[in-house]
Amino acid sequence: MEPENEKYRRVLNILRNSKPELGSTYNIENEVFKRISKVKQPKINLSDLIDFLFGWVYIGWVRRSLITASILLVLVFVYQQSVILKRIDALGRQTVVNERANIPESADEIEKLLMVYRYSGRRFPSKTITISERQINELIKSINELQVKYKDLENLLKGDPELKELIEKKLIENNSTKTSL
Repeated sequence: MEPENEKYRRVLNILRNSKPELGSTYNIENEVFKRISKVKQPKINLSDLIDFLFGWVYIGWVRRSLITASILLVLVFVYQQSVILKRIDALGRQTVVNERANIPESADEIEKLLMVYRYSGRRFPSKTITISERQINELIKSINELQVKYKDLENLLKGDPELKELIEKKLIENNSTKTSL
């Protein structure tokens, strides 16, 4: 065995001591540059692009967290829409009081307008309606009485907020029992 080991060591020493001789470094450089230039640049495939953009789909925790986030966004949107619809419904049930519409003019102004109609010889827009002077006076009286009663009712409601809330509840109940078209 020793002769074989000795042969092996000798061959190893010869190989270690022998150095390769470079004939021309210029040719080696040219060969390296040619091989580098022959290497093709990787082209972007559609499948590579899709894998790059949607590679997160294959990661489980990312996919689950994005699904959870999207569900939360949908729930927030549904909640927001329900709150908006409730507010719109509440607005629809509110009673709008326009003081100018309730008491448009004083009795004196109404009398003046009726006098203008009477003296100008015109009738009211509907030509079949004729109003006597007695009916006009009764109308003016009833308007004055309604104005006084309305002011009394307003003062009563301002003084008693519980009564006001009770009336508002009754109005809301009446409006909710009506059919909405």
